Amino acid sequence: MEKNNGARHGQLEAVGISRRKFLGSLFTSVTSIGFLGGRAEGRPLAGVKGQSKLQPGDIVFVDSGSGIEGGFVIRVNSETGEKGILSSGGLLQNPFGVAFEASGQVIVSDSSRLIGINPETGAQSLLADNSRGDLGQPYGLAVERPGLLAIANLKDVLRLDVSSNRIQTISTGGTLQYPLGVAMGSRNEFFVLNMAFPPEIIRVSPKGGQMVISRGGLLKAPQAIAVLDPFIYVTDVATPDGNFGIGRIIAISMQSGEQTVVAEGEYLSGPVGIAATERGELIVGDPYTTTESSQQFQGGIMRVDPVTSKQTLITQGEGDFVNPRGVAIVPS
Repeated sequence: MEKNNGARHGQLEAVGISRRKFLGSLFTSVTSIGFLGGRAEGRPLAGVKGQSKLQPGDIVFVDSGSGIEGGFVIRVNSETGEKGILSSGGLLQNPFGVAFEASGQVIVSDSSRLIGINPETGAQSLLADNSRGDLGQPYGLAVERPGLLAIANLKDVLRLDVSSNRIQTISTGGTLQYPLGVAMGSRNEFFVLNMAFPPEIIRVSPKGGQMVISRGGLLKAPQAIAVLDPFIYVTDVATPDGNFGIGRIIAISMQSGEQTVVAEGEYLSGPVGIAATERGELIVGDPYTTTESSQQFQGGIMRVDPVTSKQTLITQGEGDFVNPRGVAIVPS
């Protein structure tokens, strides 16, 4: 579906004030990291199936839901767009990041906690919080290797041993100011989205050594990070004030740090979560996606081809889940 991005941008700005009222608790004055996907009060749940078994290639995303229903973890068939709720409410209050542990457990970052979810039953368990170590405020998650999870918590890059729930520090201090996102490279290295001033992409060695790969430039208000060797992909916006309106995906060379725009506008308004598939595609969650047939912010999950820049809307939000954030792909 073709869109006039300029016209859409004007319409978005016209309703921007009413939408921003839902972002309150996520505009963090301490970090000034900008929008992190809003939390909106939606309609009652409708048209979404309940528990459904995960299949390789399925998309799983977290949604901030509503104050009544709580947060959601939702499965999406990447081909048909069919959705199913894996888990909701309970410990899920304001989820942001999501990842898969080797045993199949879904791990979610939410409100200074890490939550484990059994995808078969939806049962939730508390894996870690600040009563059992310095977890801080976990946002971005990445599987380091089976049984180990890398965490960006706006202060450090941490490691969680899922079997023991023990937390260790991978990297701290140095150039790290507010690490928001983390992704794994093919050489056991970590790529970190650092909300410095200006924002940075940092390579962190297995021993914690830091090297800035790219800084500023196209990076305005980046939200999340994914890796498809030899590029790092970042969700961001193209608007001058760094707020939602025209979203973009930025590719950054691992070697040179050169930045290029992969996709911009169309369905991208304020993208948050991003994940890479085994087929070399990008899956993106955007709370501000709209379509020509609807002037409402419904949120969307879309597929982006990083070579052709083609965007395909896989599914839109409905009911209480119109704020997709972190996304992950079920491994084969």
